[in-house]
Amino acid sequence: MNITSWVAIIGAAAWVPQIFTWAYRFFTKPKITLYLHSTPEIGYTCFGPIFNINLALMSERKDITLNNFSVNIKHENGASYNFDWDGLSESISEIQAPSELPTSVRKSYLPLVVRVFHSGVAQALVRYQYKPFKQKFNEAFKDAFNEFQRLRTASQMNTEQDVDDFTKTKETSKILSLIDSEFIWVAGKYTVTFDFQSPSKFSYTKSKYTFSLSQEDINELRKNIDNIMLDITQLAKASVLKDYKAKQILWIWRNPELR
Repeated sequence: MNITSWVAIIGAAAWVPQIFTWAYRFFTKPKITLYLHSTPEIGYTCFGPIFNINLALMSERKDITLNNFSVNIKHENGASYNFDWDGLSESISEIQAPSELPTSVRKSYLPLVVRVFHSGVAQALVRYQYKPFKQKFNEAFKDAFNEFQRLRTASQMNTEQDVDDFTKTKETSKILSLIDSEFIWVAGKYTVTFDFQSPSKFSYTKSKYTFSLSQEDINELRKNIDNIMLDITQLAKASVLKDYKAKQILWIWRNPELR
């Protein structure tokens, strides 16, 4: 072999580590690890049943893009509900005034995709909602809204009493009935399983967590049913009455311990 051949062999050999690196990255699946805050936020609002939780994701081996977060919440009586992500919030800074507790400044956005880098950890407050409720609620609300607009066009929706009378119509009663029937929270033990989706293959071992709600928790959360109707009524009055001042609504939440 002449010197030229040896140079070619050495040059080709120099590419071997790079080729192995490319092959490793191509064939290796990222491994997702989930870390959870110990206290989720349980609620019931105009958006239906709510499950919010702070979580962190770590990706080993390579980066990954996630395009859906979901959580299955199953009661000990067998009732099972799949919640999908509906919003994300990230803490970007903290402000503390003299003699006051620190206040976190958060950036909120609608979920599209989340990029988890293998060199870091992605942290966010994930807001999960029960989509079947939203679909039913939107249909019922549309019927009530159309009737409300018809009455306004006919000049039959001009006073606060007109709005109060409207809350007793069949369209509004349908909303109230739906809100009451779709309240899914009951006393007892729940099992929680988190899941993720990605356009790419990845490794993720699902772990099950539990939390419990007492009957007192349920009684408090059910008070939000009245809050939902109050919220809808106040929005209607604000659209009819120029100087209407709405009351502040105090939504009730529960923060059980996740085990």
